Amino acid sequence: MLTMLATPAVAADGPVQIASTIPYLNEQVGSANVRQCDWNARLSAMIIERSRGGVVAAAQEDLSSLPGTTLTIKITRAHTAGGGSVSGPKWGRIRMELREDGVVTGNHSVRRVSNRPFTLSACGPLDKIADALADDVIAWLRKPAIDPNFAWDADLETAESAAD
Repeated sequence: MLTMLATPAVAADGPVQIASTIPYLNEQVGSANVRQCDWNARLSAMIIERSRGGVVAAAQEDLSSLPGTTLTIKITRAHTAGGGSVSGPKWGRIRMELREDGVVTGNHSVRRVSNRPFTLSACGPLDKIADALADDVIAWLRKPAIDPNFAWDADLETAESAAD
């Protein structure tokens, strides 16, 4: 059991470097309610913690010039409470790109939705979504793949309906 805990949870030659705070794709992603929360820092921290040494925070936020294995993650959609206690489901979507010395070796998109419409908290549901997304990232890193239809702007906030 101890050896299992010491084994990194991701399949990579060295540690995968990620940003210490996961950025939003652009200024249009997320409302003011979303941006007041620190769930994007929590997402990064949870990925690092659950990787058991397989993922580390990079020394710089711009990963494009770093050698080794990097995982660029961007939040492309996010929604949380904003209309009182009944504001519908909350969600978060990320896109990620894995690179080895600058060469793309995988990319993926993940979306998590909370089915709890009754909440007065703006940040609490996003924290839970960050936890679930962190698990999804770790699972994907065990066996990354390339999505031929991947595009950073494929699901811009303005293009996706709230019910989707």
